[in-house]
Amino acid sequence: MVKERLMAVLSGIVLLTGSYAQEGTDFTTISLNNLDAFSVSGSNWAVASDAEADMEREGAMKPVAGSGALVNIISKKSKAHLVTKENFGDVELELDFMMAKGSNSGLYLQGRYEVQLFDSWAKSSPTYIDCGGIYQRWNNTSNSGYEGISPLVNVSRAPGLWQHIKIKFRAPRFNAQGIKTENALFEEVYLNGVLVQQQAAVTGPTRSSYFEDEKSTGPLMIQGDHGNVAIRNIRYRPLTSANTTPEKVRFTDPIIINPGNKPYLLRSFLSYNKRMITHAISVGSPAGINYSYDLKRGALLQVWRGQFADATDLWYERGEPYQRIVPLGSLIPLSDAPALAVLQDAGSGAWPDSVSFDDVHTKGYTLDKERMPAFRYTIQGADISDKIVIDGATGLSRTLTVTNAPSQLYHRVIACKTIRQVKKGLYLAEDKSLYIKIDDRIKPVIRSIGDTRELLLPIDNTNATVTYSLIW
Repeated sequence: MVKERLMAVLSGIVLLTGSYAQEGTDFTTISLNNLDAFSVSGSNWAVASDAEADMEREGAMKPVAGSGALVNIISKKSKAHLVTKENFGDVELELDFMMAKGSNSGLYLQGRYEVQLFDSWAKSSPTYIDCGGIYQRWNNTSNSGYEGISPLVNVSRAPGLWQHIKIKFRAPRFNAQGIKTENALFEEVYLNGVLVQQQAAVTGPTRSSYFEDEKSTGPLMIQGDHGNVAIRNIRYRPLTSANTTPEKVRFTDPIIINPGNKPYLLRSFLSYNKRMITHAISVGSPAGINYSYDLKRGALLQVWRGQFADATDLWYERGEPYQRIVPLGSLIPLSDAPALAVLQDAGSGAWPDSVSFDDVHTKGYTLDKERMPAFRYTIQGADISDKIVIDGATGLSRTLTVTNAPSQLYHRVIACKTIRQVKKGLYLAEDKSLYIKIDDRIKPVIRSIGDTRELLLPIDNTNATVTYSLIW
């Protein structure tokens, strides 16, 4: 175990609790129903409703007919950048993006200072070239790069999944004579909800910028000549003290836990879905793939990529009053409902949202040689082994084995707004935020219950083991 203890003091770095002053609704959205907001475009940019990308095929991406998104498919004829007609100074910018496998793009604030968009999925040690990095500057005389700032952590998702980036940028300052007095500054950059840049100053335009000079305003440029990428939900607002001032600052010495060279298992309370999980266990891996599990429901609560956990509320001053951990990294919530249920009608029977505390008999867990747990419990006369294994840095694999399974028993993999099959055994869930890969021998049931889509796997005595992977 590695414990990183960081002191937050007035003269140094402050630790934010993760919540900011209440953000207003004063964002302006750039319409992507056409290309009217951009002064420069090429035939490589298409208006679409969505994009499709194959996580296994290099560069594979195609637009989906409609409007509301932009898809860049480079060709020998056209590799143009997109440049907004509007100019920006101090700005808070956010958008969604999707990378094709192996693809490379970037966001140039004021057309000069690049935040990288890159397929950095599963990379262990990110550099300035990776997603969320500030790209290096270039010296034409020596033909070499310099500066460049790596992201603090790699929380990039797989090709073909939508990701989110938020940038708080301060323009360079100039005096009355036009002499620069302050460098451009990336105050904060968040990738998939995780802080990856903080107070990152840039001394001049980064490589391949649209302009070589520096000014107090400039357009947003989206790089279009390096790889296929999709963009949606672009919105911005002026960056002022109102949207940079922290709501809370914690001066307690935080207790941050990250695994060393083997998985780390941590029992605690856990805040989830507006209730407190009292029998939670969280597992962190050296690869930065982590998850939380409810031992009384057999529920895989959430998965995340990045750092493991803040245990301050668990261990500081005996953990009063919360006795909980706070997951770090890019969180994907799943479900706190029971993992297994008997459904007389798999087409319409409602999935239970709870199970009687006395009906579940927890038998603890066993560890394999890699220290990955298999959770064991009994429910309604059935014995369950629920083994969750980290698949390198790509995601996790889950295998449920049931002995004495009652008839009409199902396991619910996920409940969300959208589930769609993309190829045999592979599904996209929750607006393309997660892949689900299912063993080819299993025939899943995908059903609609109200506005919710559910993916169920049948379990019986002839098919007592089900295996699938979550990939993100």
